[in-house]
Amino acid sequence: MLVGKGGAKWLTVAMMISALGTLHINILTAARIPSAIARDGLFFAFAKRVQPTFRSPSGGLLLVGGVTAFLALSGTYEELFSLVIFALWIFLCLSAVVVIRLRITEPALPRPYSAWGYPWTPILFLAGGFAMTAKLWLDRPVRSSIGLGVILLGLPFYFHWRKKSDGRVSPNTGV
Repeated sequence: MLVGKGGAKWLTVAMMISALGTLHINILTAARIPSAIARDGLFFAFAKRVQPTFRSPSGGLLLVGGVTAFLALSGTYEELFSLVIFALWIFLCLSAVVVIRLRITEPALPRPYSAWGYPWTPILFLAGGFAMTAKLWLDRPVRSSIGLGVILLGLPFYFHWRKKSDGRVSPNTGV
């Protein structure tokens, strides 16, 4: 109402461009994560396949596409949104914990970028993230528990592959 019908059309176009940009970035990055982990011997071997001409992570693309298709067919948009957002915020909170932990355990590590307001900014982010996950769990306990279960289900696989890799360290990931 504020910008009229013409403004609403432009806002819709802007939202479409934003959604396509987000989709594009996710396609470019999401497949590279399982591909890199597989190269380190910590994931299914097929995920490290690379398309020979374009050097795209074809194994990772197939995996991410398959998981995405499964999730898209598993419920409504709202259910899927709550499951994914819950899981995402768990990992975002863990990222804040890692920033704090690395500052304590590795104080001499070179840091090309320093967070403004450290340690308060990661602590505030962690508090907000924890509040977000707690609220999602209270609002959607079943879907949130499924998301948490999927994350926890990955731990035995991780420890299996880590043991199988004999502690080899990748120069790319430091794992």
